[in-house]
Amino acid sequence: MKLLSFLLCLAAISPVFAGQLDVAVIQFADDKNQAELESALAEVRLADITDSDRTRTSAPALKNGTVLFDQSFPATQGTQFSTSTRLGNTRADVQGSLSGGRLDVSIAIQEGIQAGLRNFQKRNYAGASSLAAGPATLISIRRVQTSAPSVVKGQSTPDKQAYTMILVAQFTP
Repeated sequence: MKLLSFLLCLAAISPVFAGQLDVAVIQFADDKNQAELESALAEVRLADITDSDRTRTSAPALKNGTVLFDQSFPATQGTQFSTSTRLGNTRADVQGSLSGGRLDVSIAIQEGIQAGLRNFQKRNYAGASSLAAGPATLISIRRVQTSAPSVVKGQSTPDKQAYTMILVAQFTP
């Protein structure tokens, strides 16, 4: 009888802990090809490569990435989620839903620029994509190109830089 009660209790709470969702925002200091990123992500475990402030991987397409945000939390299919994280002077709010094999997620990262003066910089990352259990999936990609003057020996020339920011997720049942 005790075993039956235990199994019923376990069956009732098992959907609550059905899986783990890993979400990360990674920035690269160059322009990345979407197809190369997707094939490289299919071969790695997201929690392993984002376990520091830089991506740790041997995949050439994912090397030298700066991890702006990563978080793992329990999730189940057919539910909505909302988490908030604070680390030092940075706050990250994650909201979204995981249902029908589709992930909709929004991440707002708010950083304090000057301590004590309450000046903040807020960056938003959002995306939606199908997310099957298993490999890491590219949810969204944002490319930014900037141009700033560079002065060398009294001559000013435009210095162009390209950045690629990706929102990645992985669901493990």
